[in-house]
Amino acid sequence: MIDTTTTMKHMTRRPLFYATLLLAVLSTSPALAQKAAPAAKTPPAKAPSGKAGATTASQEGVTAPTKKQVFILPLDGMVGVGLRHDEMEEMEKVADKFGPGQIFIIRINSNGGLVIEGDKIATTLSRIKNKHRLVAWIEKAISGGAFTALYADEIYFMPEAALGSITMLSGRTEVTAVREDWKSRVAEACASGGRDPLIGPAMVHSEVELSYDKDPKTGKVTFYPDVKHAFVLSTRTENLDFSATSAEHSGFSEGTAATEADLFRELGVDDSSRFEVNDAGRKIATKWQKLIKGANEEVPLLLRKRDIEGSSEGGIAFLQARIRNTQKIVDWFKKCPPAMMYELNIPERAIDQMEQEIKEMRKQIKEMQSAGSAQ
Repeated sequence: MIDTTTTMKHMTRRPLFYATLLLAVLSTSPALAQKAAPAAKTPPAKAPSGKAGATTASQEGVTAPTKKQVFILPLDGMVGVGLRHDEMEEMEKVADKFGPGQIFIIRINSNGGLVIEGDKIATTLSRIKNKHRLVAWIEKAISGGAFTALYADEIYFMPEAALGSITMLSGRTEVTAVREDWKSRVAEACASGGRDPLIGPAMVHSEVELSYDKDPKTGKVTFYPDVKHAFVLSTRTENLDFSATSAEHSGFSEGTAATEADLFRELGVDDSSRFEVNDAGRKIATKWQKLIKGANEEVPLLLRKRDIEGSSEGGIAFLQARIRNTQKIVDWFKKCPPAMMYELNIPERAIDQMEQEIKEMRKQIKEMQSAGSAQ
């Protein structure tokens, strides 16, 4: 579990309750110390089924295409690192080029993450769904991942998916106030997606009970804040987690889809004469995930190399090697700050110190070169 002094497991409160991460401090030595009653849910009418469309790349400059575009944006990892509003907004710009009413699917696989990123995601998805058909497809959506999914008007689960447990840890004394605030925010997120706001608090606090009745004729579901009705979702023993089965039976989700073909069929967008799968979302996600992977693989090596490379030669050779490796670490921070800060525990102030160190080492080299010339 990630400590939600900054994070939500994982995702919790408004900026009033934010606290900073415990920062790893860089010493001056060569090493670096390391979320009203809900509106009735009425999903968009499904289109006739047919053969799935072929995958294509995004088309620049197209504003009124014949076919609706179907985008899938894979969102994998920690909220704020692998699952961010930035990639959603990048895909939004591509979708907007085709006009309103495109199909915008976010595939979620996350255990939660940063609180402040949840606020940005809420704003971004609220704007996107006013223009496009927003669908969440769940592989795993815990805490911050669950909060993200709640903003979609349609939610589909993979068969083994789970969604819920918007829990938190807090280093502050106002734990009860923070929890009550967050229960309210998650209830609002549920209502935003057309779901009963009674559902939200049960995800946040284990003591909140939730059960429902389901009309056998109409299928209408009615939720209650207790465990006295036919189907119990949450008791006082643990936070609410939905499975694919419980989500579909309770009407929390629209259905279950194991594959993209299944999902497209459920959504009614598998008619290739009317819909076209667009690869832009996958490309956007792949590009960002590649950066995260690169930072996680290369930076630890650079941290070691900056203390070793050139050490056998000493003097100017050592300083020049240390400058090269330190500059590469600084460059990685500029390219992928979330991975640097929240996965590698290298805060911005450590980078500031590295930049200052580079200046000092360059000065040392000049002084050494001058001294050598004078001899």
